[in-house]
Amino acid sequence: MYMGASRRDFLKGLGSLATFPSIAGTFRNSPLEGELASTSRSPSDKAKKIPLIHCTDLFHPPDDPDDHVDLATVLALPQFDVRAIILDQGVRQAASPGKIPVEQMAALTGRKTPYATGLGTPLRYPEDDGRNQFSFYQAGAELILRVLRESEEKVVFTIVGSARDVAAAYNRDPGLFHQKVARLYFADGNSAGRDFQWGPLLDPQAYLRLMALDLPIYWCPAFGGQDTLEDMAAGRFKPDKYRVYWRFRQSEIFSALPAPLQNYFLYALSRKDAAVVDPIAYLREPVEETLRDQQWKEIRHMWSTAAIYDAAGCDLYRKEDSWVASPDSVPGFEKVRVYEFVPARVSVDRNLRATLDFGKPAQNFKVFHLPETTIYEPAMKSSLRWVLSQLPLGGQFADTR
Repeated sequence: MYMGASRRDFLKGLGSLATFPSIAGTFRNSPLEGELASTSRSPSDKAKKIPLIHCTDLFHPPDDPDDHVDLATVLALPQFDVRAIILDQGVRQAASPGKIPVEQMAALTGRKTPYATGLGTPLRYPEDDGRNQFSFYQAGAELILRVLRESEEKVVFTIVGSARDVAAAYNRDPGLFHQKVARLYFADGNSAGRDFQWGPLLDPQAYLRLMALDLPIYWCPAFGGQDTLEDMAAGRFKPDKYRVYWRFRQSEIFSALPAPLQNYFLYALSRKDAAVVDPIAYLREPVEETLRDQQWKEIRHMWSTAAIYDAAGCDLYRKEDSWVASPDSVPGFEKVRVYEFVPARVSVDRNLRATLDFGKPAQNFKVFHLPETTIYEPAMKSSLRWVLSQLPLGGQFADTR
């Protein structure tokens, strides 16, 4: 559909075309913020952390900075033990290295996570293991297999780009995946059998392979219904019960964050040249107010938050207009079922059009579903604001919150 353009081109101008209401019930600098701070704890203190491999089409300069938000979300949730970050599309990584935001996050948190660049080009057919590609593109699939072999517990995957390296790694050792994979979350595609999608077009053969695997697949369709690019750009998307898409104005979330984390987002949003502006040093600088005021007006389109929450075992809790994502109950907050994953069977034709069958669900396949559509976006906005504000800063940034 738009294979010839980058995702940046695809999304260019969407923020300026969309209209968006201001957030209600935010809790920064309010009595509720103090109340939540008093209940803040590391849920993982009570249970083992969840081993995670995060596969992402993360670039700098970015195609779409939602991937930067996803990375920060993964690292802000204390339930995760992030074993690896796989940087999708190796050819493009050479020109727009996703390692820049990964290393910024390592500096911000004081935690280094293994990462690797993935295969350079799309798979040739669903069973392709990618070994025919250059050796310097093999690190992603090899890191996936190493993490699985070394893990004593089953591992969860969040896939927010193409499924290329996951599919190739599976093709190299299917038995290992069946032994060691707990869940595979894939946030892309179209639930209504239409062409409007992104991730599957990055690597059609990998998408076909992933959707046919007899593994616990948790599919989070990015698009559905009668969605069109024009409607998305104009902010006219109607709620769809089988679509994970949501959006926010950047001020509604990023303004609540400590200055170094605001700079992490501003570095990406303003497409800083790493050869001119050092990525780590920039995090320590005072926030550029003019740049902040300009960028915070823009709209950010999001697709992966619910997948990351569910992978972390989070439920959503509500008090009035404020929401928290947590695996444990939150005093004074009521648990609300905002979304769920329902059993289904999926078939994908040669044109990558998916068909869902709920009458004869597959044993291991589930699809994202909204029981009630009106609360989803407010819940995502408020809870993500809270989650990112809790990102633990460490190392040289430990005293900057």
